[in-house]
Amino acid sequence: MSSVIALDELDRTLIELLQTDGRTSYQELALTTCLSASTVRRRVERLVSNGIIKFVAVPSWLRLGLHLTAFIGISVDLDRLRDVGNQFAAMEEIVFIAVTTGSYDLIAEVVLPSNEDFVRFVTLRVAPIQGIRGIQTFMIPEFIKSFEQYRFPQRSTLLYARDEAGSYAYDVEEFLLDSERSLVAGGSE
Repeated sequence: MSSVIALDELDRTLIELLQTDGRTSYQELALTTCLSASTVRRRVERLVSNGIIKFVAVPSWLRLGLHLTAFIGISVDLDRLRDVGNQFAAMEEIVFIAVTTGSYDLIAEVVLPSNEDFVRFVTLRVAPIQGIRGIQTFMIPEFIKSFEQYRFPQRSTLLYARDEAGSYAYDVEEFLLDSERSLVAGGSE
């Protein structure tokens, strides 16, 4: 397991700005943070070299004509787990695959043009894979929040902070949104 790297407020700000626009120049970042461009460049390069962030292009599936997104829960013979996972990972239709615990051994995300294409994918690409015991599909008609909308948390890391005795350091009410606060207040009356 890799070691955790502590981030200061400036690192967090740089990550947040780069998540908004990964093509922001060092000069623009410097203006926003009131630092020199060379300091910002060094900071960003350190974040990249330590594996904290990476720059990638995220395609828009819809703009590419890939209108179907589905998650597939896959049960496999455990002695074939890695082999089955690697076969899914090699498929260009698969955008995500992971080993899981619980009802399924693997979970995959697939993007395709249409429902009809999904049937062909399952029958012609998935069915021949040796070691699959069963699959369950979860069609995704709409994302409420997708991974490209994720933003590195600024406050929630404190929600999980512990004091020296191992107890949580902060009371949960400090982290509630106003709408959640009124629900808690209403429920305690």
